[in-house]
Amino acid sequence: MIEQQSPALSSALAAIVAEQYVTADPAMCADYAVQGIVPGCVVAPGSLEELSAVMRVAYQRRAAVVPWGGGTQQNIGAPPAKVDLLVRIERLNRVLIHEPDDLTISVEAGITLGALQELTRKHGQMLPLDPPFAGRATIGGLLATAADGPRRLGYGTLRELTIGIAVVEASGRITRGGGMVVKNVSGFDMMKLYLGSLGTLAIITSANFKLLPLPRAAATLLCTFRDPAAAFAAIEAIQLTQLTPTAAEYLNNAALKETLATENTDGTEPARKRATASFSASSVASYQCALALRAEGLPQAVERHIVELSALTARHGATDMQRLDREDDAALWERIADLPQTAALAADEALIKLTTLPFEVERAIAQIELLAAHSDARAAINARALNGVIYVRLRPVSAESLSALLAELPGTQWVATALTGVPRWGTPPPGMELMRRIKVEFDPAGMLNQGRYVAGI
Repeated sequence: MIEQQSPALSSALAAIVAEQYVTADPAMCADYAVQGIVPGCVVAPGSLEELSAVMRVAYQRRAAVVPWGGGTQQNIGAPPAKVDLLVRIERLNRVLIHEPDDLTISVEAGITLGALQELTRKHGQMLPLDPPFAGRATIGGLLATAADGPRRLGYGTLRELTIGIAVVEASGRITRGGGMVVKNVSGFDMMKLYLGSLGTLAIITSANFKLLPLPRAAATLLCTFRDPAAAFAAIEAIQLTQLTPTAAEYLNNAALKETLATENTDGTEPARKRATASFSASSVASYQCALALRAEGLPQAVERHIVELSALTARHGATDMQRLDREDDAALWERIADLPQTAALAADEALIKLTTLPFEVERAIAQIELLAAHSDARAAINARALNGVIYVRLRPVSAESLSALLAELPGTQWVATALTGVPRWGTPPPGMELMRRIKVEFDPAGMLNQGRYVAGI
């Protein structure tokens, strides 16, 4: 199918985009393989109109289409059934509207979060999102996968920050939802449909966000514990206070070692800046876990948080505490944000995202570590402890051991792995039939990301 369609498809697309932005060369297309599946053709439209025209051609030919942003999250979801055409959106990277006085911005979906943050920082503003590999991840990809970061505790997720969206549907039709005002309540909230839909309903082309002022100060308390129960007792105690940390990340011993490592141990990504903390290798080995607690805001409020959090964690058994500021603070959170990355997975590795109620996080992590030990796998676990979101990196695992482990884990959202024959999604949600009907309504030919999402839609 791909071999027969690719030359004709690429020729048709070359009439829409400049010739250098479309290729059917197998060697070049291999650079954009999706979970081992090489696309028959790759195109990079440079405008909304070009993308719409590209999708009309694909629709007429019933070509299977996969959108591609920064390529940082293509391992999430099941392998696509086929990839006739891969659509790169990184050329759609303009800032469309920025209203600093209104704290709003509209950008095309191909802009990276890093570029967006650099722009807003000049105006003393930020989009408070910290996903893995922020410098490479595109806005469209982050929306399509509903990516989160450690600071979701203080600022919410993309669902709360997004106020408008534009997409190109499978047929090439351009549709929009929301607008440029924060309190937009007219009509159905259609834009929320696309968040987390994994590109199965439409290709996101631009989005509008509400921004927040940059905090005047920020600092982090990194504290270690010899007993996970003590760490979770401290987390529970924080909930009962008036303190409002913007991030509260739980790290088990394996995740703590990865966070404090001077370089990556698997060689899959360039070494990032070390998270500066003076824990020695021998002392880290004696800790069972750690809490990273971040405070942001006015300088006086940050100081109060660090003082009171230090006293609280000490009362609950923290053995070592370190305060991190400025570059050290930023480096630590960059490493923590990158812990659940899925861009570079070893052949015997899996990354699992689970969600549970916050008060069940301790029990869930204990169960995960026990199951991993029975499978002779190392489990590096980081959790948004007050949000109930858990990320588990397992290695080494086989398809058999991973499948058996998943059958025992409650709350699995998705699994990212290079292993074949492994379930990629947890228990289907109650609204599965409605989800299928929405998919048929938006993409009746089943062109977009075939088979990637829950239950094969």
